Amino acid sequence: MNTAGRITWVRFVLSAIPIYVLIAVKALKWFIKAVNKLRHAYLWSGRKQVNGGNCLVSWEKVQRPLEYGGLGILNLEYMSWALQIRWLWLAKTDKERPWSGLEVPVHQNAKALFAIAVHSHVGNGNDTYFWTDRWLFGCCIEHLAPNVYTLVPQRFRNRTVAAALHDQ
Repeated sequence: MNTAGRITWVRFVLSAIPIYVLIAVKALKWFIKAVNKLRHAYLWSGRKQVNGGNCLVSWEKVQRPLEYGGLGILNLEYMSWALQIRWLWLAKTDKERPWSGLEVPVHQNAKALFAIAVHSHVGNGNDTYFWTDRWLFGCCIEHLAPNVYTLVPQRFRNRTVAAALHDQ
């Protein structure tokens, strides 16, 4: 197979297979590194292993989007964060899902990106968490008053604004 065929194979097959794993689990660094090693070797040599002399471009440049001079091969670490952010979004917006009560493993970077990207409008307060959602002047109470948050018992940390402000 020529290089163009291997690029296509890596972009659409060897990158898609790990995504099914990344949807459900928080992948460890060694897993992503091992998959990247296989994708890297197949891209440059068409085999399981590759020597440094076969690599024409650094792997970081290969993973850039086509618009930025890369080959459009997904960065699996960033993709796993994006998939985990999707889980967080679905858990927040669709409480009727069968898995909504389960603890989904999420990387700290994905949690931080989600917290930055999502701003809550209180409305009736049933969908906005009192301590952890950014509903008070664009900030969450967890960050405004961290010492108070540490004193809150675990069972009250998932309380909604409506439940916390019951009867004003």
